[in-house]
Amino acid sequence: MPIGGGQMVELNFLRQKWQADKDRQAEAQDKLDLYMDDFEAIIMAKIAELFHKDTRDRLLYHVNQSQNILKRVVNEISTLYKTESIRTTEPESDRYQELLESLGVDVTMKKINRYTNLLNESLLKVGVRHGKIVHDIITPNICTVIQNEADPTQADAIIYMTTRVNTPGSSEIRYHYWSKDGDYLIYDESFQIVERIYDSYDESGLLRYPYIDPDTGQYLLPFVTFHRQDPDYAYWDQDSGRDLYNATVATAIKMSLFDYYFKTGSFKQIYLIGDDAKMAAKQVLDPLTVLRGTGEDAEIGVLDRELDMEQLKNAIIFQINSIINNYGISADQYSLIVSEMSGRALKIRNRGLLEIRKEQLPIFKVAEEELFKVTRAVNNAHFPNNQIPDTVKFNIDYGELEIPEDPDDDLELQTKRLRSGLISPGQYYQHFNPDEKDEEEAEKTIADNLAKLEKMRLKYPNLDEALDFILGPGAPEKRPAEGEGE
Repeated sequence: MPIGGGQMVELNFLRQKWQADKDRQAEAQDKLDLYMDDFEAIIMAKIAELFHKDTRDRLLYHVNQSQNILKRVVNEISTLYKTESIRTTEPESDRYQELLESLGVDVTMKKINRYTNLLNESLLKVGVRHGKIVHDIITPNICTVIQNEADPTQADAIIYMTTRVNTPGSSEIRYHYWSKDGDYLIYDESFQIVERIYDSYDESGLLRYPYIDPDTGQYLLPFVTFHRQDPDYAYWDQDSGRDLYNATVATAIKMSLFDYYFKTGSFKQIYLIGDDAKMAAKQVLDPLTVLRGTGEDAEIGVLDRELDMEQLKNAIIFQINSIINNYGISADQYSLIVSEMSGRALKIRNRGLLEIRKEQLPIFKVAEEELFKVTRAVNNAHFPNNQIPDTVKFNIDYGELEIPEDPDDDLELQTKRLRSGLISPGQYYQHFNPDEKDEEEAEKTIADNLAKLEKMRLKYPNLDEALDFILGPGAPEKRPAEGEGE
């Protein structure tokens, strides 16, 4: 089918739009590379900006990527799907439950949560492949959008790039163009149309766009955009998160310098003065190398250098602490393991993470509802005999974030609740043994256990002292003997 005048204008616009978006895409690619621990080239490029060529060459073999703060922070703050989410429909839809099982939505959404916190936005495309509904993650480094003129936070069209190999710069590039006008066109690397899947210019009706929004009757793009923050005036958030990226690169440079200084400060530099000095090429020496200097006042010796390694180490620690505090992570949390902190301390240190989670929950809940609507539209278009009715409503309940409790604190709290009548003995037992689902059986078990303990006390009068000795200071308080005063 020949290209009409309208499509030619559209084609030129798409080509210019893609080129104009290159800087934003490159920035997103750098963040992804850093998150994937593939950022040696980024460090070396920054070193080349900051240091003389000779210094850069010396640092080449000391590039240190061990402190990936960005990756640690992104993983820490991405808490929405660390616990299982419950997705339900009203009325219940067998087809949707079937899709949930086949798609592995929670696994995909865990990645989406991380990519969104890393890149500020990420997209999920709903499609059909090999006769099945599939979810494909699309990151901002390989896509661009044409924003709605009336509402720039919304996309009228989305273009994303695919390659047949792992290199984005490969000539095997295809651009996939979806628009709300009813188009799905595939272009080659020169932006020439190679395939028309759905075409709004097609008059035969054979390439009619199939995805319709039942609420508006308009065409529906098979994409859902997840935003880190609710957008105010633009589709992309290009600025948030640069502090984390820059701090990670700066820390890597300081760590590289630390390794280099450690090497150069671990031996004493030999010097040689003389009219005729004989030494190995480039002064690469070992203890067996013979040095010779002749002439008047010839001299050989060593230089003592003092490097303040502690000052550099403190600078690295300060850099890390400064940035992680911006993201709700305390210095203790970054350096300590969970077992070194009580449950109460953990809750205090996780307060910042809980606040981030609270802010993101409503944004992601709306996006999940949109994902259900898009999934339903794609399913109903391609599987007419296995529909999800338009009347079905979606709901999602996010699991509570579990912060480990200190066992002693938990025991004390549950005991107080029992004595205050807030829970029954059966519920008290079930709290510590959740496998017991029957409250009456739990109550019977705890009563039997207490009766057995009472018999053992009568049989072994020193039982409580023995328990105190075995269990230590945290053991239950000794019960007064029968007839003994309070």
